Amino acid sequence: MAEFSKLVITAKGQALIAKMIAGVGNIEFTKVSASSTTYTLSQLEALTALSNVKQTSLISKKTITNNVAIKLEAAFTNTDLTAGYNMKALGLYAKDPDAGEILYAVTIETSGNCYMPPYNGITVSGAYIQLVTTVGNADSVNLKVDPAAVATIGDIQELEAKIADLQAFVGYTDAHIYGVEVDFKNKKFTRLAGAFGKTGGHAFDSVHCFGGRRRCNVTNDGKVVAYYGEGAFSTTGKLAQSVTIESGQYAGTYAAGTPVQVMVEQPRFYYKVVPLETEIVTEGENHGHYTRKIRYYICDEPETGFKLHPAFVENGNENDYIYLAAFEGSLWDSSASAYILDDAQVADFSADMLSSIAAVKPMSGLTQNLTRANTRKLANNRGKGWEQAYAATVAASQLLMLVEYASFNMQSAIGNGAVSKTDDSSSNMAEYTGATAELGNDSGAVTNASGIQIVSYRGEENFWGNIWGWVDGMNIQNPTPFDAAGKFGRLYVADHGFADDTGNAPYQDTGICPCYGEGYISAFGYSENFDWLFVPAEHNGSTAVPVSDYYWNYNAGWRVAELGGRWSNGLKSGAFCWDLHDAASYRNRSIGGRSVYIPSKKAA
Repeated sequence: MAEFSKLVITAKGQALIAKMIAGVGNIEFTKVSASSTTYTLSQLEALTALSNVKQTSLISKKTITNNVAIKLEAAFTNTDLTAGYNMKALGLYAKDPDAGEILYAVTIETSGNCYMPPYNGITVSGAYIQLVTTVGNADSVNLKVDPAAVATIGDIQELEAKIADLQAFVGYTDAHIYGVEVDFKNKKFTRLAGAFGKTGGHAFDSVHCFGGRRRCNVTNDGKVVAYYGEGAFSTTGKLAQSVTIESGQYAGTYAAGTPVQVMVEQPRFYYKVVPLETEIVTEGENHGHYTRKIRYYICDEPETGFKLHPAFVENGNENDYIYLAAFEGSLWDSSASAYILDDAQVADFSADMLSSIAAVKPMSGLTQNLTRANTRKLANNRGKGWEQAYAATVAASQLLMLVEYASFNMQSAIGNGAVSKTDDSSSNMAEYTGATAELGNDSGAVTNASGIQIVSYRGEENFWGNIWGWVDGMNIQNPTPFDAAGKFGRLYVADHGFADDTGNAPYQDTGICPCYGEGYISAFGYSENFDWLFVPAEHNGSTAVPVSDYYWNYNAGWRVAELGGRWSNGLKSGAFCWDLHDAASYRNRSIGGRSVYIPSKKAA
């Protein structure tokens, strides 16, 4: 791979900068030339011309990068070369109002790997050049581009992005792209592209990010050893029988009884969000946007203008799959070497583990200090790669639900869930996990032995209802005081390095402002970099439209996030139901957690 030195401004280039600063004319860059002469860095400042110039290219693009610098782009091809050469130096030329065209700056190739071959009549070779140079005052640079210049890769990529944005605004029609348009004001949902004419359920099974979701068994060290429907698959927390995997990254023999968690394998997917209409939120220093009309698209493969969903990007590392808990979290008691089946309040947060198995009561903070931070510790105790559910992982399932069912109302689309009990005000009333074992990878609702409805979305049981679940990687800072309608907080999000009560790195300011108070959600916050989040910014809706789920956020200061609702919340529960008003120190009999496994976290 070719490597070039810093761009050295020549003496004549420095004189031109001085003239410009003194107000004598502007700088107009003209061309870039390639030379086969070997120069040293110490020679460059004194150069007035390049020797052995082999090719010259007009400048195809000029961009101001800051007040004193610009980026120039050019391209070379070998279509006119009859003899190859080693590209040893590049010279940037500009017009001087007194001296005419001058050699403004030079860079030299340092790796010896920049050979431009002659054209053989078949294969075209080329070089795409980006030069960033100081100009003293960027406002005094002539940014006209010669229309005869060769288009660079950057030009083409920019054009492709603009075409993709236009296509997204007009509306995709591609069969492999699936979308929905949400009109929050008119409470209308419209299926788009490949989703047109489909209904939620088996019609989406052929789409890998939907139909590829599978319950599986994952070992503590992150090996996938059995899938739902295979003989060894187990929901008990231990393999039902011995498994031998012949090849691949999980090759080996795993004995019956090997500890395993019941997870949902989620294939990676790409997404694009197109805001058609937003409304500005302004409150003191906090400002952002509401969603009013917006399109959400997903596809299995990379597509121009689409981004890999952040659930599959952790600290810059990409994953082909992530693993979501099939069941609400329970406790593995390391001292007893046994799963706690009845939510006995015995957690040792330094040694015990957050688990995902069937036939247990979800763990809670009835009397034990099951804060979000301590739930995080229990997840981490299982090993590298294990976390509790966090912002990006829950958002992935939310986006899939929205596109599949063209609705936010999953209680209507799939089932109300375990939300209709009369609370006893004293105990963990959550139902035991595993009632949806018979559904396997399908979505749906079943009635358990106690006559309570239990729901599942493509393998994830009770994503809403039954018991609240902590969501990591989300810190909300509400102003003090935070006691009146129309006030907004600030949301900070991270995908690693989780901690409470902070907006410092790796947390990022999303630009999304969660609103004060409570009510049925009528709009979500929006920002371009965090367009994948579904965090309420307004609550003037109803039990049916446009979102149908409820929201709470009252208290000042740093707050943490809970998702889904509990056994007695009724229609105030749901897949997009948030409680954002509890402090990091809070624990409750109605709050538990869910685990996730992220392969790249193990590799780190």
